[in-house]
Amino acid sequence: MIRFFLIGLMSTMISMASLYSVAADNDKAGDLCPDANILSTVIDGMCWSCLLPIRLAGIGGDAPKGAASSKPFCMCADELGVPEWGIPLGFFQPSRIVSFSPTPYCMPSFGVRLADDSTRAGQGRTETAIDDTETSFFHYKYWVYPVMQMIEMFANADCTYDGATTLDLAYFSEADPLYQDDLLAFVMFPETVIFSNPIATSICTADCAQILAGGEVVENYFCAGCSGNLYPMTGNNQYSDDPVRGTSLLTTRLMATLHRRGQAQLTMGNHMIQDSCEPNYAPMLPKTQYRSSMLYPVREASSQPKGGGGSSIPLSTGCCHKLGDSVLKWGNGRLVPGREAFVYLLYSWNDCCLR
Repeated sequence: MIRFFLIGLMSTMISMASLYSVAADNDKAGDLCPDANILSTVIDGMCWSCLLPIRLAGIGGDAPKGAASSKPFCMCADELGVPEWGIPLGFFQPSRIVSFSPTPYCMPSFGVRLADDSTRAGQGRTETAIDDTETSFFHYKYWVYPVMQMIEMFANADCTYDGATTLDLAYFSEADPLYQDDLLAFVMFPETVIFSNPIATSICTADCAQILAGGEVVENYFCAGCSGNLYPMTGNNQYSDDPVRGTSLLTTRLMATLHRRGQAQLTMGNHMIQDSCEPNYAPMLPKTQYRSSMLYPVREASSQPKGGGGSSIPLSTGCCHKLGDSVLKWGNGRLVPGREAFVYLLYSWNDCCLR
């Protein structure tokens, strides 16, 4: 009995010491791990216009390339295989949060830093390559953020595929050795040797031109639009002087990695409104399925970014952007001196059948 009491007492003391260590780390981190106040800005911090277009029964605006065809009715099989008729619905659903920070174990979405400085594991860095070009490195935290279910809006069970109803940390880069090493990433992405070269990069330039013209490109899956080449699939990027563009590229790389692993699925297309009506595995990133909106350091949903001595730069009318869209269209005024953390809200196009 005494032995169990001592074990319990020791566990409590260790837990209290760990909490004290975390609090001390947070105090030392200061602005290196800021608080983006995500939960306190659920309503006013979100880009509501990014839910559009909402297409019901094939009516309601132009859907992104790759979405289900414009049909007034849909048919899905129930658990017994019996067909059920319904009405197709498609819209961009906010469902994920991605945060970036050069500080390991920093969670800027909520201003928490969980770290063990003694191990030095996952330390961020800025390196100089052989050709004297600097590369930067950011760690990410990937959160399940079912905000529509949390506020009970568009929370129909037929359009909720992952079953998520609460906030949850799904993945983080410190636990992923492939994200931190270009050579290890080659194991999962052997095509890197083909696409990580100047020829592929030149093709991505044309890809960017089409996006700037308002088009959507799905064929060049190795490109991240105006953000550059999608490969290698690591946290290293060449935009050390432009972290907004750099983290935008890393967002696209992260989603491509999750699709390759099966942790993200294809939720757009005719397969969502016929037969089993279930998401499919997509080993290559369906870029048109996603939209992104910056939440921190300057919300993209705000009409005027603030900072830099009180000055502001007028932005475009939209408050979210396509993956790979040029930062010249949405990123002006988003970089605040002294703030190295960035948080994005991801919208995913969902086709579903309301039965």
